[in-house]
Amino acid sequence: MSKNLSERLFSYKYKVQETSSIIHNSSTKKKHIIDNDIMEGNEKEGWYRILKFMQWAWQGVELLECYEILAKIAASKNKRTDECLLDSVIDFHSGNWSYEWIQRGMKHQKQGVIFAKNGENEKAKKSYYTSSQFYSIASYPHLKTDELSIQAQVMAFSSYRKSFEYNDNALLKEFKFKFQKKDITCLLHLPDDTQIHSVAIVSGGIEALQCDFLKMFEEHLAPAGIAMLTIDLPGIGFSSHVKLEQDSSNLHQALVEHIKNVPWIDHDKIALMGIRFGGNISTRLAFLEPKIVKSVVALGPPVASIFGEYENFQKLPPMFLDCIASRMQLTNSDAATLFQQCVPFSLVKQGLLFRSKIKTPLLSIGHKNDILCNYKDLQLIANSSSQGEAHIIDKNSIFESYLQSLNYSAEWLTKYLK
Repeated sequence: MSKNLSERLFSYKYKVQETSSIIHNSSTKKKHIIDNDIMEGNEKEGWYRILKFMQWAWQGVELLECYEILAKIAASKNKRTDECLLDSVIDFHSGNWSYEWIQRGMKHQKQGVIFAKNGENEKAKKSYYTSSQFYSIASYPHLKTDELSIQAQVMAFSSYRKSFEYNDNALLKEFKFKFQKKDITCLLHLPDDTQIHSVAIVSGGIEALQCDFLKMFEEHLAPAGIAMLTIDLPGIGFSSHVKLEQDSSNLHQALVEHIKNVPWIDHDKIALMGIRFGGNISTRLAFLEPKIVKSVVALGPPVASIFGEYENFQKLPPMFLDCIASRMQLTNSDAATLFQQCVPFSLVKQGLLFRSKIKTPLLSIGHKNDILCNYKDLQLIANSSSQGEAHIIDKNSIFESYLQSLNYSAEWLTKYLK
């Protein structure tokens, strides 16, 4: 990204709404703390955002740099939306969440420019990729109408694309398709272009961008010869204009139809891998497109209990509730009101998980005490397929459980994509 573009995107004169204040009625809920083990990040007192140290490290961000940035944010004397929330510094300057993460992203981006000029392609690739991850975190949790977040996303995807210019081990193809009369951008990651590949459509949670999953491709899918196609969930990233609604898989269903015209991939060998809410969508699509979807892996997918038990729903962290509201194009994240809006997301209430079994192999992976997806949810998914399986891990960290399961997931996908 050019310096001029960076200067156009960010300026000290900006007077923008601070992230934690974007969704109304959330300011009164930001001081509650829950058991950290039941979410995949750390909800620490004094922070609005869920701090996902393990996930960020997996994405390639050095934890020491994370701690340094958080220390700068915490030490800031600048005005905050809520003085009890360290990451609520107003305006784009020192102490502001987006500002501090972007500064580190620019540092790695500049290193990438230098390495590229010196012909050190491997180092250039790593620097550009690392900068994309810092920009992605700067945008986190990617709320709609968050101006600084939207601009950080532009930088994240710019650096992500740039990293592939120096990647000798994989290719990145970008394509668009129309959905609700607007363009949706998807990223196709290929092990090579010497042959067509089976493909896994990978979708993250409601607080993840497409550029957050390269490690999954490099370490688990590419070695198995599987391409990775990513798409942002409704309400986020390149799909920010799409409303998340009861027909949650409508966007993905349109993608499945569109890729029949996309080269480089085997259109008869399509699988789905969904993390968190992406798992809800992937599981749902298995029922709607059983002839096209060959296999599904769902990691910690909220499919039933969280949408059927208000006692659990109200325990969700404020940031997570704000994310749900943002994806649904709502301006209020009051738990009681939002819960009623989310009940239709239950695949049980939609009549999918209790009907006759489908033949599409379904693998559910998760932690038995996960508030979003408990043991019963995992079993419901597995029991809904004649070739279903639940892989339940009892480690303290949910994200660590996911990491331990990724090899198994790749093996599962490979088995049914041969």
